[in-house]
Amino acid sequence: MAKSEKQKIKLLRIYDILRTESDEEHPMSTNALLERLREDGIQCERKSLASDIKLLNEYGYEVQIRRSQQNLYYPARRDLDLHAIRFLIDATQSATFLSKTQTKEIVAAIAMLAGTNKAEVLEDNILCFDKLKHSNDEVLEIITELDRAIAHRKRVSFEYHLIGVDGKAEPKTENGQIKRYDVKPVAMAYHGGYYYLIAFYEKYHDVVSYRIDRMREVRIGKESFPTGEFETKFKNGEMKNSMNAFGMWVGETKTIRMRLLNRHAGDIFDKFGEETKLIPDEEGKFLVTVEVNPDDPVFVGWCMSYGNELEILSPPEAQETLRRRAEEICAMYSNSKK
Repeated sequence: MAKSEKQKIKLLRIYDILRTESDEEHPMSTNALLERLREDGIQCERKSLASDIKLLNEYGYEVQIRRSQQNLYYPARRDLDLHAIRFLIDATQSATFLSKTQTKEIVAAIAMLAGTNKAEVLEDNILCFDKLKHSNDEVLEIITELDRAIAHRKRVSFEYHLIGVDGKAEPKTENGQIKRYDVKPVAMAYHGGYYYLIAFYEKYHDVVSYRIDRMREVRIGKESFPTGEFETKFKNGEMKNSMNAFGMWVGETKTIRMRLLNRHAGDIFDKFGEETKLIPDEEGKFLVTVEVNPDDPVFVGWCMSYGNELEILSPPEAQETLRRRAEEICAMYSNSKK
């Protein structure tokens, strides 16, 4: 780029340099700023720099000035506060659907929003105890493709890979052939550290969810599909059973009435929300009513984790599901060799 061309972007470079290389704790001096501009092949004098900074401030690109023998500059504000950047980094590190490589790249990019002086400190000063990561480095590209398919109402087909006992991901098969799913995408949802595709599957005539990190060989169809009843209900919130307190298990929800010890009240609020109504019952216990799929294995396991301190009162089929599961576990241990 010729010098005359570079001069045209002088204002942009002044603000960009200050945004990335300075902050309130590390303001940039007049000499340092002029030197950085010269390194970029942009000529700037002290007097014109003062005019440039004034012009930036007039148009909303606020630059703070500390008056001294040599003025000091730094951006007045950033798009995100430091605590917000910390939250984004923490959320990225906790997202199990991202690979280690993707996590590292995204964290570095987010940290740079705070400027180079604080980026390294941010990256090194945040502990992440959730280190579980998956190996699908294509997940971000897949999310982009699915976004496009949902926006343009295009069908999506894909393979679905599961990790076997050898630790390797293998595609699901049907009749000895790799199975390809063909669905109508409705939305994407983040839940429990994973991204899910929520789609309508004609085979089941129902909404189904798929973990995006398990999807491979994603292809978008050519023809658009019309709006269906399933999509309208989902977007109107009528299909809330597709995502509940226990994950993305799809199925019919029912009204479950339970009795628990009072000391588990906090667990109920954490799981179902602080607006959940708890009704005092017999001494030391309370009643609660929730909407859950009683066949969801995650819900069944959650109930069993409380032992005899949680009792399902209704409906009978929910009681039967829990009783049957408990009997299966007892039978396994009673029949095991000693």
